[in-house]
Amino acid sequence: ALPRPVRFVKLRSRWLIDASSYPRFTMLGQFLGGAFVAVEALCRLTPSVFVDTMGCACAYPVARGLFGCHVACYVHYPTISTEMIKAVGARRAEHNNDATIAASRWRTAVKLCYYCAFAALYALAGRFATVVLANSTWTAGHIRQLWDARGVRVLFPPCDTTALAELPLCPLEREQLVISIAQFSGARAAVARLRAAARALARRARGRAPRDHWLRARRRRRASRGRAAHALDGARARWMRADRDGRELAERLGWLARAAVGLHTMWMEHFGIGIVELMASGVVPVAHASGGPLADIVVPVRGRPSGRLASSADEYAEAMHELLALAKEPGARVAYAQLQRSAREAAARFSDDIFAEGFARALRPLFGAP
Repeated sequence: ALPRPVRFVKLRSRWLIDASSYPRFTMLGQFLGGAFVAVEALCRLTPSVFVDTMGCACAYPVARGLFGCHVACYVHYPTISTEMIKAVGARRAEHNNDATIAASRWRTAVKLCYYCAFAALYALAGRFATVVLANSTWTAGHIRQLWDARGVRVLFPPCDTTALAELPLCPLEREQLVISIAQFSGARAAVARLRAAARALARRARGRAPRDHWLRARRRRRASRGRAAHALDGARARWMRADRDGRELAERLGWLARAAVGLHTMWMEHFGIGIVELMASGVVPVAHASGGPLADIVVPVRGRPSGRLASSADEYAEAMHELLALAKEPGARVAYAQLQRSAREAAARFSDDIFAEGFARALRPLFGAP
């Protein structure tokens, strides 16, 4: 129990860290705006420990240098990364590098100078933090490199998958469905998802099973579906109680209970909570072989794979085709069931309790506790 009630202070200067306030030089605008927001917040309520989970690094020198606070931060994603700088230097059109800039030599040179100067400013501010936590191995590596910091610790974000983990793992319940839960944007590689799915569909069209085999599988699914109905209803009810938008979540839960394969295509995803939800649900993921999915999530469990990793559209199509075949063919379902169990066990490492314990342990020294 807390010794006193939590106090919330509404900040009038919140717009200063809103990306829409800066059509150009967005990173710099948000970075400097964070300092002004921090001044307002700390003038209205000055704590002994200042904890940032928003990524407002410019607030750290304000909190520590002007207000004498201990500073801790939980970094979800570095404001700038070495990949972003390399993309500009290589003149590649990316979500952070407009095609008009990539096509111009002098514009690229100007933007590269801007990025390098901002990286140095970001590093200077980051060194004012006493405790630095990162949400993944990928993020921690970038923060160590950018801030030249040694004490960066990895603390995986909380993923409440209790309801999802109650879904049945029986391969017979899994239909020939591929599910992708993500934003449709350039950074999230929406086009890559569609290309991979198109190639997987083309492969399956060339090797489609006879209709009588499909009908037999359909009858077997009907016979076993009743055994899973109670578990699905219970999980759906718990998830609806946990969120006000229960109808949308219940619909998503229904898809997670039916799908055999989960698709993730974002390059250099810092963590990937959506992948954790897939794995906890018993949906075997095909994720991008980079960032958090590669280093932390889709990793072997007891020496056994918990999913598949891919980089190109062809690799994605191959992996999806393989997993759908494993879930469909009676002789291969043992292997698919093992993948489901490994995926769920891997997802269990990201619970709310584990996060709460690690977060409290990291901040304890700032409050003078052993």
